[in-house]
Amino acid sequence: MARQQRDFRLQTREARSNLELAREPYWHEVRRGLHLGYYKGVLGGSWLLRERRAGRYFKRDLGTADDAVEADGVSVLSWTQALKIALGDDRPTASVTDAYSLRECFEHYWSARRAKSPAESVATDQSKVKAHVLPKLGELDVNEITAAAFRSFRDGLVEPSEDPELMRKHQDSANRVWSIVRAALNLAYDQGRAVNPERWRRIKPFRNVDRPRTRFLTAAEAKRALNAMQPDMRMLARGALYTGLRLGELLALRAGNVDGKRVHVGHSKSGKPRTVPLDSEGASFFAEVSAGKAGDAPLFLKADGTAWYRIDVSRRMAAASTSAKIKPAAKFHDLRRTYASLLLNEGADVEIIRELLGHADLRMTMRAYAHLLQKTVAKSVEENLPSFGFKSSNVKKLNP
Repeated sequence: MARQQRDFRLQTREARSNLELAREPYWHEVRRGLHLGYYKGVLGGSWLLRERRAGRYFKRDLGTADDAVEADGVSVLSWTQALKIALGDDRPTASVTDAYSLRECFEHYWSARRAKSPAESVATDQSKVKAHVLPKLGELDVNEITAAAFRSFRDGLVEPSEDPELMRKHQDSANRVWSIVRAALNLAYDQGRAVNPERWRRIKPFRNVDRPRTRFLTAAEAKRALNAMQPDMRMLARGALYTGLRLGELLALRAGNVDGKRVHVGHSKSGKPRTVPLDSEGASFFAEVSAGKAGDAPLFLKADGTAWYRIDVSRRMAAASTSAKIKPAAKFHDLRRTYASLLLNEGADVEIIRELLGHADLRMTMRAYAHLLQKTVAKSVEENLPSFGFKSSNVKKLNP
């Protein structure tokens, strides 16, 4: 190294502590085509190297940054040590022969997802990839898979059917899997590990096949379902009906998240925290559930003290629906829709519903509850449009 390179954003831990969390690393150009990067995570940072060779970008992890512990020059690196590796002839990106499989691509994608998404959401997507993607494409080099191969894979996810509705459902399911693949590949491209994104970006999802589930319970049905549940399941279902939280959000709640007439949701599907107000009945319920528990204690556990799993909740909901004679049988997520639907039916503003549910975009709320909003709009016109003093008899006189 001829002289010490400087980057005042990155060369000291104090400077790095002032950087904002970002999806992309902070890059420093070592020389043309070679960059040293710093990725800031919630619990600390890491060093990365990106180099353009033979018309392609190659990116490799160098090690942990010395943000919290002293550098050892091997697994924990200071700025100077990372820079020395970046300029060395044996740097990790010096070779262009390494293939980058789709399986490796997903490993990096899951690491990025875990930093901002609920564990259950990541686990659900992992199960889809394990079942549908890895057996067919997992060992192939991301940069060698052609557009035709991507399209063939996407089309192969659809099981043919002469029933139009069943075909729509199959295509909708295929879209969900394909969207995960696209997201992982886009991240690989952003990180310099994949080239030519048009190979997968030109493969569009099947159009007009997604249908929002509109099932919700009336207040009377909700009461019947609650009465048919075992006590531990009833507690979980009441939590959903008082807050509209997703199952994963409810299971992540701790006693310390309850604050009087409010529940703080720290880890949501969108990655953004929110606060949900409670009515008097809901506040009493959550005060009872959290009473005597340490701040980090889970609010909702099964009667035997173990954690809930989605399959447990699904089976309990099916059993309660059968006992309460609710047809079609309700799913747990229907309780979230019930919360929003009952509020909309009472005249709550759609923007308030969006905030309560934690939707990132108002269009998502409008799409899911359009059928109810039409009724609310009609009711609002009927109740609020003023009279102009004319009667139907006057119209008849003008139009004999």
